[in-house]
Amino acid sequence: MAHTQQVDLIFRYKVKDGMDDIFQNYLDIVLALVQEKEPYVLEYSIFKQADGSYLQHERYINEDAVVQHLNVTAEGQKYFHLAADILDVMAVGETNAEFWKQFEGPHFVRYSRLHQLQRA
Repeated sequence: MAHTQQVDLIFRYKVKDGMDDIFQNYLDIVLALVQEKEPYVLEYSIFKQADGSYLQHERYINEDAVVQHLNVTAEGQKYFHLAADILDVMAVGETNAEFWKQFEGPHFVRYSRLHQLQRA
């Protein structure tokens, strides 16, 4: 199996009541930046459940790309933090202790990659 440095972040959240416009600002800013300026973001998918909760899946080439993404999208991230309540975050992949020191919080769970099958 080839080793990958990819990091996946999977998180669930709810948009606070009355904050749909603020959340839309987040989407407008961040999605445009990811599309236009962040080739190191391999996937950025958002799903919505009938109960109004969201699931977001982000895939990065490595942990440095996560940090770079947060820096590039800092303006839009402000809107996200105003508009959303995070339910949980799962991080998948190999990351170092410094990364966790900076980002880990009460809603985080991390997984190390045990096995991967990848098709070209």
